[in-house]
Amino acid sequence: MILLLSSDLMFQSRISSAARAAGKECVVDRSTAKLVERVIEPDTVSLVLVDLTLRTVDLAQEIPLLHETFSNCKIMAYGPHVDVERLTLAEQAGADAVVTRGQMDRDLVAIIQGA
Repeated sequence: MILLLSSDLMFQSRISSAARAAGKECVVDRSTAKLVERVIEPDTVSLVLVDLTLRTVDLAQEIPLLHETFSNCKIMAYGPHVDVERLTLAEQAGADAVVTRGQMDRDLVAIIQGA
């Protein structure tokens, strides 16, 4: 299972489609707490994607919470290349990978298949 923390409907659709094509379920929400609540079996989560343009996410608190809740998964944060501050904050908060939106867009299929 792949979790997506985002409010970007266009990119969310692309990620969900890539997940379906790879035979994976994708659960999407704008809230970390609601996303966590929706997962019945935490061990089935292999990847959590965090859209850094979602400003309501407190990276310093929520990335560690995601790691704690979904201990068997990789957390990848992505955002605009010009938002160096949020990219750095995600890295400092413990995201396993931090990429630009362009990198995420380019490598989406490989990222999903590798999850």
